[in-house]
Order: sequence, then C-alpha cells, then structure tokens
Amino acid sequence: MIREILREGWRLVTKNGKYIFLLWGTNIVLSLVLTIPIFVMLRDNLAHSLWSDSLAIKLNYFWLLQFENNNHNLMDKLPFLILSIVGLNIIIQKLYQGGLIAVFNNPKKNHISDFFYSGVKYWYRFVKVSLIGITLLAIIFLIDSKIDSGIESLTEDLNSVLFDLILRSIRYLSLLFLIGIISILSEYTQIYLALNDSQKIWKGFSYTLKLIRKRFFLIFMTFLLVSIIGALGAIVYNIVAIFIPRSTFYYLILTFVLQQMLIIFRLSIKMLLYATEVYLFKDQNAEIIYE
Repeated sequence: MIREILREGWRLVTKNGKYIFLLWGTNIVLSLVLTIPIFVMLRDNLAHSLWSDSLAIKLNYFWLLQFENNNHNLMDKLPFLILSIVGLNIIIQKLYQGGLIAVFNNPKKNHISDFFYSGVKYWYRFVKVSLIGITLLAIIFLIDSKIDSGIESLTEDLNSVLFDLILRSIRYLSLLFLIGIISILSEYTQIYLALNDSQKIWKGFSYTLKLIRKRFFLIFMTFLLVSIIGALGAIVYNIVAIFIPRSTFYYLILTFVLQQMLIIFRLSIKMLLYATEVYLFKDQNAEIIYE
C-alpha cells in the first residue's frame, strides 16, 4: 500500500513538473535578494585586494573580523532583511501549497490560472492553520527545554554517561515524534479544508485527528519515508561536496550546480509529500461501490 501511495504520488508530481520550476524560480529570486547586498560588500572589499586569492581556498578569521567592522552598519540590517525574506517566503509557500493541492486533487485542471486561483482561495485558511501549528510547536519546544533542564539536574550528581545518553535519546526521539505528529496534523487539516472547500478549521482538526487515529501507521510511515528520501538527498550532496576541490573557479561552478540540483530535488520531495497526502486523503474518503 505504501509503495502504491509513493508511486501514485510521484506520478502526480511528474505530470505537474512545471511547477517545480516555479518553486525553483521563486527560491532563486528570494536568494538573490539576500545575497546581492553581501555580494556588493564583498566585491567592494576584495575587488582590489590580495585577500581574494587566499580566501577562495581558506577562510581567514582576521579578515572576517575586519570585514564585519568595516561594514557594521549594513551588517546590522541583515537580520531584519533575513527575517523579512523568511516571512515573505512562508506567505508565498502557503500560496503555492494551495495551488499544488488543488492541482493534485484535480489533475485535469492544472493550468497556471487554476493553480493561482486555488492558491489565493485557500491562502488565508492555510495561514491560520500554520499559525496554530507554529503555536503548538512553540509549546512543545518550551516543554522540551524544561525537560532538558530536568534531565541535567537529575544526572549531574549521578555521573553516569550511559544514563544521561539514554534519557537524552528518549527526549530527542520524543521531540522528533511530536514534531512529526504536529506537522502531519497541520498538513492534513489543510488538505481537508481544500478538498472539502471548508473554512471550519477546528472541524478539520477534529476530522484529521480521527483520520490519523484510524490510519496512523500508513500516514506516519508515508510521511516518514518521504522525509527520509529528502534527507538522503542532502546526505549524498554533502558527501559529494567533500571531494570537490575549491581551489579553482570551475569547481565553484560545479558546487553551485550541485546545490541547485539539491534544491530542485528538495522541491520535488515537497511536492511528493503534498501529492501523497492528497492521494491518502482521497483514498480514505473514496466511495465504496457494491456490486
């Protein structure tokens, strides 16, 4: 069943592969907004400097401190710029998520106009669900920090590395599990709101809880497998990047190309996650025909 879900989900992704380039293009534009100010500062600082050759091979911390000191006025504004771009990206991603879910729900209506119409239509509902999910995650992290302090107080007098390792491993696994559950709850609530064209968020939460309880293994394992596939892509990239020299300009271009391939892969995995969720939700609510 999980193999069928992944296969059908990937089929939906390949049929709508053009939207990967839309997501990729948006990512490039937002990245340029962040990198251009830093690029301009680096160009002004290194264009006529002997540091430029040596920094391509190894970072010099003395130069870094000098660079930050010379550009402290602009560097102080970078955190605000980064937070602004992150907030804008979240808003845009919610818009794209609504369009992708609508397209996966009805593959015959996969035109750009339908994509953006659905994205605008569901955007406000998805943002509200996301805010609730972020609030729940904040509460979980707050509780986790309290548990971490409790573990530290409990183990500081015992002087047992093994006991400390066991407790912290249980804590980390529990934290990851709860993050996964909150993510699944948020994602499937948004699927419910879109596929049922509903604005009743709490009704969607209630239905999603029942759905997770009924099909927990299938939903959680599908979510976990898609996440693992995405993580494997990042691991492969990091392994390959270790063996790429950085001593010439051409190798830097190769690294950039590999980074873009990783981004496209991650965006494909995100679309696969949405596709599998839509497929699972529709399969759960499919009408049973008796002959």
